[in-house]
Amino acid sequence: MDMKYKFTALVIALMAMPLLCVAQRYNFKIYSVNQGLPHAQVHDVYQTSDGYIWIATNGGGLSRFDGKNFNTYTSRDGLPSDVVNKLFEDSKGNLWIAGNPGGVVTFEGDSLVNPFRDDSLSKYEVWQIKEFSPGELWFGTYQGGIFIRKDSTFQRLNIGDGLISNDIWDFAKGPDGLVWVATEKGLSVLQNGKPVEQYTTDDGLSGNRVYKIEQGPEGTLWFATNNGITKWDGSRFQTITSINEIPLEYVFDIKRDSKGSMWVATEKKGVFIFQNGKFSHLTKNNGLSSNYIYSLYEDTQENMWIATDENGVSLYRGQAFAFYDQSAGLISNAVLSIEAGEDGTIWMGTEKGIDALNGNEVTHYSLPGEYDEDYVWEIAILPNGNPIFLMPDNSVMELVNGEFRNFSASNGLGDWFIYDIYVDSAERLWIGTDEGLYILDNGQLEKYTMEDGLAGNVIQAIYEDPGQPGTMLIGTTYGLSIFDGESFQNFRITDGLNHEVINYITKDDNGNIWLATGGGVSVMKPAQEGFEIDNFSRDTGMELINSHFIWFDKEGFLWQGTNAGLNRLNVPKYWETGEMTLQHYSLSKQGPGVEFNFRAIAVDDRQNTWFGSMDGALKLDVSKLRTQYPETPPAIQITNIRRNSKPIQWANYKTEPTYRFGQPEFPSISFPYGEHTYSFSFIGLYYRHPQNVEYRYKLKGFEKDWMPFTSDNTATYTNLKPGDYTFMVQARDETGRTYTEVASYSFTVAYPFWQTYWFWSLIALSVFGLFYGAIKIRDSFYEKRRLEELVDEQTRYLQEALEEKEVLIKEIHHRVKNNLAVISGLLELQMGNADDEFVNRVLSESQRRVQSISMIHEKLYQNERLAEIDFVKYVQELIDIISYSFGYEDKEINVHVDIDEFKLGVDQGIPCGLILNELVSNAYEHAFKDRRKGNIEIIIREHATQEITITVRDDGRGLPEGFNLRESDSLGLTLVKTLSKQLEATLEMKDRPKGTEFTLSFSKKEAPLKIPVKE
Repeated sequence: MDMKYKFTALVIALMAMPLLCVAQRYNFKIYSVNQGLPHAQVHDVYQTSDGYIWIATNGGGLSRFDGKNFNTYTSRDGLPSDVVNKLFEDSKGNLWIAGNPGGVVTFEGDSLVNPFRDDSLSKYEVWQIKEFSPGELWFGTYQGGIFIRKDSTFQRLNIGDGLISNDIWDFAKGPDGLVWVATEKGLSVLQNGKPVEQYTTDDGLSGNRVYKIEQGPEGTLWFATNNGITKWDGSRFQTITSINEIPLEYVFDIKRDSKGSMWVATEKKGVFIFQNGKFSHLTKNNGLSSNYIYSLYEDTQENMWIATDENGVSLYRGQAFAFYDQSAGLISNAVLSIEAGEDGTIWMGTEKGIDALNGNEVTHYSLPGEYDEDYVWEIAILPNGNPIFLMPDNSVMELVNGEFRNFSASNGLGDWFIYDIYVDSAERLWIGTDEGLYILDNGQLEKYTMEDGLAGNVIQAIYEDPGQPGTMLIGTTYGLSIFDGESFQNFRITDGLNHEVINYITKDDNGNIWLATGGGVSVMKPAQEGFEIDNFSRDTGMELINSHFIWFDKEGFLWQGTNAGLNRLNVPKYWETGEMTLQHYSLSKQGPGVEFNFRAIAVDDRQNTWFGSMDGALKLDVSKLRTQYPETPPAIQITNIRRNSKPIQWANYKTEPTYRFGQPEFPSISFPYGEHTYSFSFIGLYYRHPQNVEYRYKLKGFEKDWMPFTSDNTATYTNLKPGDYTFMVQARDETGRTYTEVASYSFTVAYPFWQTYWFWSLIALSVFGLFYGAIKIRDSFYEKRRLEELVDEQTRYLQEALEEKEVLIKEIHHRVKNNLAVISGLLELQMGNADDEFVNRVLSESQRRVQSISMIHEKLYQNERLAEIDFVKYVQELIDIISYSFGYEDKEINVHVDIDEFKLGVDQGIPCGLILNELVSNAYEHAFKDRRKGNIEIIIREHATQEITITVRDDGRGLPEGFNLRESDSLGLTLVKTLSKQLEATLEMKDRPKGTEFTLSFSKKEAPLKIPVKE
């Protein structure tokens, strides 16, 4: 070693500084505002029996979480306010939500309601809810004491009943059945619902504010107070106010997990875990989102949810994965290379030099010499136990007793660009460069290139076959070489590899060669001639296919490092079924995953595996990974059903879904037949690594076998035939286990009407009817033909007779009309010879009556139908005759006619004409005496009820005083009354302020005789 390096090494040895390893960062998943949580302050976390996680926030409302998405309820949805304190599901499946201001709400259908709005509980803020026996709910309130709901009534306990305080934080039953109540001023103990004991700091509590009560190991009770922890062993209190010399101060929650460990949530010191008789500590340095912890909750899959008071929720996913970064004492988070020493030291090459982790100490080594950058890309352990490091200038340095020595110079290594360094079982040093492969053996260098048969000159990976010592597998940028010491056997894309860049090599216990390539992973299975090669890439589920390293754990799973986290390939399943699946571990708070570095992998003497990444060194304890997967399956829920890409309108099918925790439970219905698309959405509620949940499904009635497992959570079916169907779906988590829990939905696609039983019954009946009808028709055909001839002959006779009768009837009407005209003429001649005015008036009235009857007969023989007349034309002509007959030269009498179009039979037409004649004539004759002007109005209406109304009114002088229609013996009115009775009509008379009004109402009757007239 030259003097320059000796001096530098001495200085570095003196400056190498051991640092305490403060904390490793565990595998937490943070859910806060950036991930969709509506508020960063969280009061409570609760999992309902359907598997969903509910998160109560201090100002953002209540969120329902499925592992991927948050669905938030606020005051707009029925919450009293957006501050939610506590959540609890009772034995009847009701979710109780306590907020501020007071009272509680729960779901009724899809709405949030307060069922106790009229009770005094609504006046108080609720801090705790529990159920000690089915149907008996306890509500702990601020300033209101305890409310106990049982049998639809409330019982209340407060300081007046002996409680130490009305501010209730918690209550719990002890092993002896006594109820312990945690308050702002100490503890109260209840027996049979009555306080029997009180405890404060004077009795041994560590603090008077008691926030939580939890049953601990060996029948103890643990109390969270404003001054640490107090334990009760049944006879006395024991306090814990500090752990590892760290004052606890405010402890808001204590939780005993399913494994018996006690979790302690502090106000600003993070979380302490009591396990196996000692405490461990989790803080923000270990990955918590905040040290201000408000509450703890363990879900059914044994995940611990840690609610914080400033940065959302931290989901603790166990200690299988632990990161060591700058917070743990490393000089840099970018760990570019890593190797395990024989003494258990973990050597890490970073972008700022070298770190050595030994137990709880990290020692940093600055690089010897001056470099543009301090990157250390490769580390290997020599047979003497000393580590060697690849320096930024591609020289190799050996660390001997804390001093760096120039290994390259002392062994004649050239100025190569080095990718990999490997020490084989024969203590030879293999060096992969951009110029070929070098072997250092007892100070002698050998070189191999493509000219010697090597697959490529750029060497990325070197590996010794553990089953055949001395046989080396060389990964290049142009394929794989297997070197037996004499010759090379090469494999490239043309031989079946998915990529020619080989980044890492390993073998399994069955002698199969596994390659980490630029295109994913390849396996070379020995065959009778050469190898059989399978490749795994994006079709297996890899997001990024450039593999940086691979490693087998003891269970036979293959771990793959990428630029976006780790993948765990299920090789045992591949050997069993031929299908390769994987689970992805992003291990990052955001993005697709942590970036791992090439060949940065090592296994220590405790069988922990270390990976180098840009986020620090990751330690994987596979044994803890196995224990953190409980047997509880992911809950599976069908979340939506769509038809033709649209939500189903259940009301259209005369049914409504039921609801559970505000979410619909879809009813089974019958959908109409047609070419329709049915889509089912579902979710597996698995929170540790929700991206690793896979589903299989089938539609019973359409397919027999399950579809292959997939990460897609939507299934679509088209053009289903009529019949009964049941959609079934299962989920499995990242362990690859298949669970028997099945979510299902049954429905029916209706048959088209032409495939229904009633349709075919109708067809059968119709066919039978056709045959029967054909026979009957055939039998009756000849008889009908004979009858038709007889009918035709008889019809001719009848038609001739009918025509004769029609002519006869018309002739009768015509002659009656002519005879009446003769009578009218005689009356008119008689008037010309009469000198008496009264006689003339009587003759004129008689003439008009005869004319009104004559007009009826005239209209009948002129009409197409001989039994009825057009009443409109008849009335207009009748009025014209009446007006002409009076013909006053010295008076101006105006007649207004308003009549609906309709027809009347002879039996009603003649009486109506006579009545009109009498009423209008009466108005002409009497209404306008001593007046020169007047108006007569005639209104005739046909109503929808077939009722006819005839109104005749004038604006003359009116009726004489004392006139009575019934007592009148006037010939005209007598005739009107007689004809009204004939019509079965009602006759009304009104004496108006100006004039008189007669109204006649009767029911229209159809003409009894309807004879069509042949044109």
